[in-house]
Amino acid sequence: MSTQLPTGLEPDTLNETQKHWLAIAICSAITADGNIAPEEIQYMERALGFLESKAEESKIIQAVKDQKLPKLDRFPEGTRQVEVQIFIELLLIVCADNVLGTNEIDFLLTTGRKLGLGREYVRISIRWASEGIVWKRKMHNLIRMGSELQAEYA
Repeated sequence: MSTQLPTGLEPDTLNETQKHWLAIAICSAITADGNIAPEEIQYMERALGFLESKAEESKIIQAVKDQKLPKLDRFPEGTRQVEVQIFIELLLIVCADNVLGTNEIDFLLTTGRKLGLGREYVRISIRWASEGIVWKRKMHNLIRMGSELQAEYA
């Protein structure tokens, strides 16, 4: 069964080395700000599901708990499209809690290089993610404001 991610990336199409890299990258994105928000746990569970080995899964869970995930090397044997899809997935994950902090931006800049993406592309992508966070915050304010209004039926 294929589990397509929001960008259209299908982890089942990746080889084992790529899946392992992706799982580490996702867990690194989740922990980049020093804590794991409830909104981010589903991403970690999904990432661990990419792995075939329960031993590897346990090892990564322990590394997350210890905040000692392995450093990422270049993404192995990836196509440009897959590398871009992975980067956008990581952007979505770091923004899941509607905060984009300095450590998360540093993580994205470093990981963008590991995916072969230029600094300008990474900056444009981070700007897009920041705009999305603002948009979501405004949406929550509109919902709150609308909920407090007196109903005016025609």
